Amino acid sequence: MIRDGLGRPQRPWMRFSIFAGAWIALFSLVLIPLIRFSLGSELESYIPLIPFISLYLLVTKKHGEMTGHGTTDPRRSVAAGFGIVAVVLLGVQVVLVSGGWIEGEASALALPVVSFVTGLLGGAVFCFGWLAFRSALFPWLFLYFMIPIPEPVAHGMRVALQQGSAEAASLMFALTGTSVFREGLSFHLPGLLIQVAEECSGIHSTLVLVITSLVAGHLFLRKHWTRMLLVAVVIPLGLVRNGFRIVSISLLTIHVDPRIIDSPLHHRGGPVYFVLSLGVLAVILWVLRRTENKRKD
Repeated sequence: MIRDGLGRPQRPWMRFSIFAGAWIALFSLVLIPLIRFSLGSELESYIPLIPFISLYLLVTKKHGEMTGHGTTDPRRSVAAGFGIVAVVLLGVQVVLVSGGWIEGEASALALPVVSFVTGLLGGAVFCFGWLAFRSALFPWLFLYFMIPIPEPVAHGMRVALQQGSAEAASLMFALTGTSVFREGLSFHLPGLLIQVAEECSGIHSTLVLVITSLVAGHLFLRKHWTRMLLVAVVIPLGLVRNGFRIVSISLLTIHVDPRIIDSPLHHRGGPVYFVLSLGVLAVILWVLRRTENKRKD
């Protein structure tokens, strides 16, 4: 609980806590399946962490000034909050009535979760005021990462990353001087055939890197252009990581041990390569922060 200088609970936070509790209870039939779905999903396993990250960003010193007293017209905030909540409730009814045509659990959950998060933000506007809400816009909007990715969208992302990973691997094979014949997503090497499957797209790791870059940029960078640049490098970094994984496993299989192609490094080695890409992202963050400090001096 956020407290004022006299140790008393701040009223906006108390009001919002009451509203959030009621809103969560109202959407319990959506949130319980969402948690169950995310815990069993390889792609959206990060969803349960999103509210805690947002809450941490809200209650830390960075947004400690968000007490709800900054708005110049409280009536506008009340009207905006109630308006958003009213629209969300209407949207929920439409989804519940017409949701029978939606295929896939992620697709079925996406719109109700959009309604839940949007209504929660409307309650925040009502409780804190528009200007105070806007001062902490990033943590509030970050809650939209709770939305599951509909399967058609996820499939499109996987295919794009799959194609990009194959291009990155092709370039790396050429740089190493390896004798290889490429046929679409297949690579013919001496004594080995590699095919870049959709499961090798690294979509989960790439999404986690995107989320990590957004939070790290918000916490450690001050300029919009450096934050945008940090996020922009994530996709190329993910493709390079996937390409390096394909090439390194292939070369180890050919030159070290043929059994590596069926080893845990191939089938469950994703976290190892993710940590490597996370280290590269940390270096890029450090360089961008140094660049900001030099420009400030």
